[in-house]
Amino acid sequence: MKIRTAFIAALAGVFAVTAAAPSFAAADPAKKEKRINRMIKRADLNGDGKISRSEMSRGIAVTFAKVDTNGDGALSTAEISGARAVLKAERKKARASGEGRLQYVKFPAKRINKRFDKIDANGDGVLSKAEIERVAERMFKRRDKNNDGYISAADFGA
Repeated sequence: MKIRTAFIAALAGVFAVTAAAPSFAAADPAKKEKRINRMIKRADLNGDGKISRSEMSRGIAVTFAKVDTNGDGALSTAEISGARAVLKAERKKARASGEGRLQYVKFPAKRINKRFDKIDANGDGVLSKAEIERVAERMFKRRDKNNDGYISAADFGA
């Protein structure tokens, strides 16, 4: 169960690492570095200090399954809006079962809902796992500045 909940953190971490990067531009350098390292640590499943594509993919799969509360294989706007509560409940359940504190980062529900029509490539009104994966892959490529196949502090200039 610990690995499974860590996977949830991976996707959220990738979204947070890639989506929050511009907000670091004007921040204090020490705070910036600390924040970047904290986000990477939360998404880094094997502890090597960087996020790989496989860590991102595993995180997407598990997070998608948790947020897809009706199990239909697609995310509606309601499910995306409720993602924070779902992930919070998972965190609480993990603590109660003795797994300890899980390190989650925010699921970017507002950003996803805001760009829903662009992400929904086939226009069916829901987001499939493949549509989410396409967006995550574009974000990964954009964040991987040195093109080494990983997102690390070096990609932020930290």
